[in-house]
Amino acid sequence: MRRQFIVPADSCARSAAEARRTVLRDLHDGVGPSLAAVALGLRSARQLLTSDPAGAARLLAALEDEMHSAIDDIRALVARENPASVTKLGLVGAVEEFVAALRSRLHVAIDVVVLGEIPPLPDAVSVAAYQIIREALTNVVTHADARTCQVRLWFDAELHAEVVDDGVGAAEVSTGVGLASMRQRASELGGNCRVEPRHGGGTRLAAALPLS
Repeated sequence: MRRQFIVPADSCARSAAEARRTVLRDLHDGVGPSLAAVALGLRSARQLLTSDPAGAARLLAALEDEMHSAIDDIRALVARENPASVTKLGLVGAVEEFVAALRSRLHVAIDVVVLGEIPPLPDAVSVAAYQIIREALTNVVTHADARTCQVRLWFDAELHAEVVDDGVGAAEVSTGVGLASMRQRASELGGNCRVEPRHGGGTRLAAALPLS
């Protein structure tokens, strides 16, 4: 006698809702910062058109490459794969590439500091750290009105990532989809992520991600 297994309708609905939330979060955290960086670049290119046409052309060529990278990320999202830059460059290389793109068109001095040696990381940890850092940097360049920002990475039993700036403080990013998403990414790995005001001004984002 053949047995039939019936999945309750409410279980299917919950699974579908969770799948939608995951896709929306990945779009917000992954493609969102990439397109925000491109938008900032287009603004800079427009400003350069009259004063430095050659510089505007070089910037537009770089923006074209970034758009292709964003398209690759969308394809990877559809296929449930890791972001192309993380797969190709690793966590540190991908963060440095994103920071270099922001530096080329903003008046914010952003540095990437790696303290000590970081061991090989599971894909899930690399991707979560990368998405958290990108979202934090996007908040800095769009909301914080900061002059300087530093990304710090180190390993001490777990991966630590910090993004600190000298902007207007944590109030602008204390709520909303971005922070909730960053916290969820850390929580899914058994870690934590918090955003807090820095003594003397600015904001500090700190994430700790265990490897197991």
